[in-house]
Amino acid sequence: MKAIIYYSLSGQTKKACEERFEGDFYRLKGKIKIPKSYTMQLIYLGMFATVNSKLSYEPIDINFDAYDEIVLASPVWAWTIVPFMKKFLKYHVFNDKKVTLLITHMGGPGNTLKGFQKRLHPSNMVIQTYSIPTGKDYENATLFKK
Repeated sequence: MKAIIYYSLSGQTKKACEERFEGDFYRLKGKIKIPKSYTMQLIYLGMFATVNSKLSYEPIDINFDAYDEIVLASPVWAWTIVPFMKKFLKYHVFNDKKVTLLITHMGGPGNTLKGFQKRLHPSNMVIQTYSIPTGKDYENATLFKK
């Protein structure tokens, strides 16, 4: 049985998970006011991601013993996973699990998957990773090549 733990602001990460996995879905819901303007979201949320801000999220209770595989999914904000997922992994340590990591991004993901994996307890085994480009702008991006 799989536990799929994800954060999704725009719905792209949620959609990517629903298309690929079956199991119990757990959504991290941030306790933060999100600006309506996309440009302000990039600036505001990117700032929180780069300074490793300790943003809060609504608590979720997961019995990791009930699952043999954990799927963790996050959009990329400023070349890293969202602060909510960072905090979740800091306070919800699980051991000896098969883990799948999924990131969604509209540009270059950089080393996000490597950083994501480093936040896991070493007893876990990453069995699969997904790096999924999303959004209409990704196809036309000139800064980042596929």
